[in-house]
Amino acid sequence: MISILGGMKYAKDELRSCSVSTGGGMLGGYSNSTLRLEKDGSVTLTVEGKEMHADRLKTTVYQVSPEALDHVRDLVNQYDLYRASKRPKSGLEVMDGDTTTLSFTYSKGYFRIEDDQVLTKKMSEGWREVIRYLSSLASGEGVTTLEPQTAMLYLKSGYTLQYLVEETFDGRLDDVLSEEREVTRAGEYGIILCEGVEVDLSGAEAVTEAAAGTMIYDEESGSVILLYEDYAPEKPVYILAELDGYVSSACPLIAEMEGPYRLYLN
Repeated sequence: MISILGGMKYAKDELRSCSVSTGGGMLGGYSNSTLRLEKDGSVTLTVEGKEMHADRLKTTVYQVSPEALDHVRDLVNQYDLYRASKRPKSGLEVMDGDTTTLSFTYSKGYFRIEDDQVLTKKMSEGWREVIRYLSSLASGEGVTTLEPQTAMLYLKSGYTLQYLVEETFDGRLDDVLSEEREVTRAGEYGIILCEGVEVDLSGAEAVTEAAAGTMIYDEESGSVILLYEDYAPEKPVYILAELDGYVSSACPLIAEMEGPYRLYLN
């Protein structure tokens, strides 16, 4: 009797969200689908994912029927999924393999089921049914966004600096910065990554001041420059990207750059 009652713990509670996430594999891929009750009373399905660690996270949000959460709650009750969350784990472990987790959040609590738990046949059917149902909701028009582009700069010293690419230049630097090059100096204010290159400037605004820690483009010389000092150029330049934090500690490392560099855009 206690076991039966325990399995019905959330039977009449309000389900606020349900999500299925997969990740942890050797390549760093990740996916997540979350069905959620929003503050305004609407219900959305948010699907996000990427194939490899360095890829940009793609997110799509779908508006779905408020009845979707009620249906998932019914599946939880039908297949005894709360008790499934209490089942023991398997003794088998897949090294560097993806793991999948199914999570449920109610107004009064939370529980989750992991794919390494030993489930009964009925519970396994319920696990698959919930995942199939969430997948079926990802249909029609959704609002899709892509994670901002970043540039990872690998220094010979072993440090890695991350730059956030300005929205205007998102996707425009892939061919410009894809080759390994020898750096040169730009006076006492920066390091030239490359010269004589063309960058698509449509829609971009030139500036007459640029702060230390930014990556700029000098159209006249076709140079991409990393600044380690504040800079007020004689002619306007364009800001391509900015350091993602730690500017004060990163700038001395930039000032010491020499030889070839490696920079990767996601």
